[in-house]
Amino acid sequence: MVKKLKLLLVFLSCTYISSYAQEYQKMISENSHRLSEIQEEAEKYFEVNGIGKGTGYKQYKRWEYFAMKQLDVNGFVKDSNYLFNELQAQNQRRNANSLEEVLDNGASWSELGPTYFNETTGWNPGVGRISSFAVENKNHNHIIIGSIGGGIWKTTDKGNTWNSLTDNHGNMYTYSLTIEQSNTQVYYWGSSFGHVYKSLNAGATWEQIGNAGIGNVLKILIHPTNPNVLFACNQTSGLYKSLNGGESWELVVQGRFYDIEFDPNNTDVLFASSYGIYGSNGGFFRSTDGGNSFIENKTFPYGAKMIGVSKADSNIVYVLEENRGRFGAFYKSVDNGVTFQKLDHSNKNYFGYDNKASDNRGQAPRDMGIAVSPTNPDEVHIAGINTWRSMDGGVSFSNSSQWTIGGAKNLDIGYCHADVDDLEFVGNDLFVVTDGGIFLSEDTTNLTAEYYKDLTGGLGIRQFYKLGVSQTNPVVITAGSQDNGSSIYRGGREAKDAWIDWLGADGMEGLVDINNPMVVYGTSQFGGLYKTTTQGNDAFWWRMRRNSPGGNWVTPLEQDQNGDLYYGSRSVYKSADGADSWEQISQDLGRNVTHVKIAPSNPDIVYACIYYGNGWYIPEELRGRTKIYRTLNGGATQEWAKLKGFKGEVNSIAIHPTDPNKIAVALSGAEEKVIISTDGGGSWIHYSKGLPNFSPYALEWDDNKRDGLYLGMDYGVYYRDMNMQEWESFANNLPNVKVNELEINYADGHLYAATYGRGIWKSPIATYDDSSDDHGDYLDNIQIYPNPVKGEYLYIKGDKEETVAIRLFDSRGHILRYFNGVALKNEAYRMSIAYLPKGIYFVRINSKDMVTTKKIVIE
Repeated sequence: MVKKLKLLLVFLSCTYISSYAQEYQKMISENSHRLSEIQEEAEKYFEVNGIGKGTGYKQYKRWEYFAMKQLDVNGFVKDSNYLFNELQAQNQRRNANSLEEVLDNGASWSELGPTYFNETTGWNPGVGRISSFAVENKNHNHIIIGSIGGGIWKTTDKGNTWNSLTDNHGNMYTYSLTIEQSNTQVYYWGSSFGHVYKSLNAGATWEQIGNAGIGNVLKILIHPTNPNVLFACNQTSGLYKSLNGGESWELVVQGRFYDIEFDPNNTDVLFASSYGIYGSNGGFFRSTDGGNSFIENKTFPYGAKMIGVSKADSNIVYVLEENRGRFGAFYKSVDNGVTFQKLDHSNKNYFGYDNKASDNRGQAPRDMGIAVSPTNPDEVHIAGINTWRSMDGGVSFSNSSQWTIGGAKNLDIGYCHADVDDLEFVGNDLFVVTDGGIFLSEDTTNLTAEYYKDLTGGLGIRQFYKLGVSQTNPVVITAGSQDNGSSIYRGGREAKDAWIDWLGADGMEGLVDINNPMVVYGTSQFGGLYKTTTQGNDAFWWRMRRNSPGGNWVTPLEQDQNGDLYYGSRSVYKSADGADSWEQISQDLGRNVTHVKIAPSNPDIVYACIYYGNGWYIPEELRGRTKIYRTLNGGATQEWAKLKGFKGEVNSIAIHPTDPNKIAVALSGAEEKVIISTDGGGSWIHYSKGLPNFSPYALEWDDNKRDGLYLGMDYGVYYRDMNMQEWESFANNLPNVKVNELEINYADGHLYAATYGRGIWKSPIATYDDSSDDHGDYLDNIQIYPNPVKGEYLYIKGDKEETVAIRLFDSRGHILRYFNGVALKNEAYRMSIAYLPKGIYFVRINSKDMVTTKKIVIE
């Protein structure tokens, strides 16, 4: 009886845990719940299930960090569709109001990278996260990849060079890609909230077509002989089918779907897999009528599944299964997926870090995949954190890659960045996409240290959280990124030697020592603190976690003009000896600190911010509340005063360079995006006029005697000073990407931006040469003709020796054409406008230092 009772309690506990796990994740994907509601459900789950590896806590905190910064006034998270529509509306407003040449306040952004990895002390270097890819079957040089935050990129020389296809698009979230093999100019792109996009011109432009559900579209599969027939796996709402090239979709099976495959020898047969429904068996589906209907195999337990099948023998079908983030089981069918045998892999976890598959870690189904050789059905590759290979039909697996370069060298196997999102055979080439890039094995039968070749060089897709900039010329930058650690940029070097990677994991806040640019500090998630005294140039680094109390997902780390360090945990700490020791300078603030800022002109004045969250254990009166604290004596009394008079979540705080009482605050979930105080937070001034309805992320004052202030948002950077009535764009040549942090280096006169998906960018700081009208001459000499247009082409010609970018918008602000690197001086550029309906359009031309917008009419 006691044994039965224990079993019942275990069952009830598992039911409780799993139900919460499904609930908060489901709530996120549905996009119909307030952040506070999601936080409360998530906190209940993690209270019971813990926050260790494999629980999903890291992924949740990553999502929560940005969700708090993207709230609307009602507490809902702004989704990608909302931002896409707002960008289109902003383009419409800008086109209508900018029918003249403007200098964009002197903005001229250029990319710094990194576009490669250069290992020094970083233990798992990579270029950036890749979530999806597609390859032309008959031409493996033609590859497209998708990066969440960095958009879609294309190579036609197998990774020697890459070109961005979506820098001007309003959506950078890419979960799936596919190329129509009968017409390789046609691409499909699956995004969040069921959005599907289609390009008819190899990615030059994209159109949103029908929606395939409400969650992330994880896979799009095209019928091998009828390209009008498509299938889509939606992570939240089910398996969908289209009969008209994606223009509309019908739900075939409801559920949380992850994979679908055709029988490569019989297109009437398809295999699909889902997470299943908790409390019942199933999750593997088979169709024999071309995907019109599916029969579920109820012999499989609950858990996400993925499918592998080989053209060499499609009677053999493999199913890979996860169990609470870790490896669950491996199944094999020899009768075309009708029945399955579970192969014996007892006590093995192929989804973790250990090369013997003996740890208990994993991040499936996010990091999970299977691929089978098209010429040998016994050669099976699976992946989680690392990749594994079987040459005996899944009976046994051997480790084929390690997530650290040192570990791979020691085992004489390939290096492949951790966290494999997908792997697939295209012919005999095995492609693998990970959180660090895209890798290729061209000889999968011969396991050596050169097993994988990195194809990622040239992709500018790093997702940076924060950056620290020196006050030197040439500049030194340290920046922390998701899944690719912290990197250091050394200005003045050749581009191929400028970047080095010095930390692994998730890189967060960092700074370059104000007195010695050879000394660099960096942090990882939850406040791990590190230091190098050689700019990360050798294998020596000094790990400081033993001296740091830990903090938020992104933990504040700042330095004052004297070189003292400040660190935000539940209290604010200060170090006067380079992080050797720490002194508590504030009271326990009740929650981990989200922001710390020191007045540049008076280090005794320090501001700190906390956010209470919405956990069930938070008192009702404090839930979702944000508080800013201030000390006027450097924390000597450890009792900081609370500031009042504002509402919303604080995304950024900036203190004026010469006036310690003048502060700017960027807010989420509030009517006002930016507020300013001139009396140290005693009162607040609304300062949002002219801003689009994007989320504000980063503020930076400019010491230019005009109270210049920069703001980084979901798309682009904006600028305002005392002589301006509202904010204006400061984004010339900057991609449509989230700007997480801004810092000025006065020694070289540049503003630096950490973007979440397109690396580090720089621009000269704002200029104001009001007396010069040289740019007006250039405007007069740009010819756009004929206008009105009655034929198939529009011509653009100028007389300046530089290349430009040209965009064509419709009257709603939707971008229709984009051309980069266009020379206008010697020959008129011919733009096709065939098939465009009659109406009003706008041509925007970006040169290095100006923007021109002109209206045209198509008759």
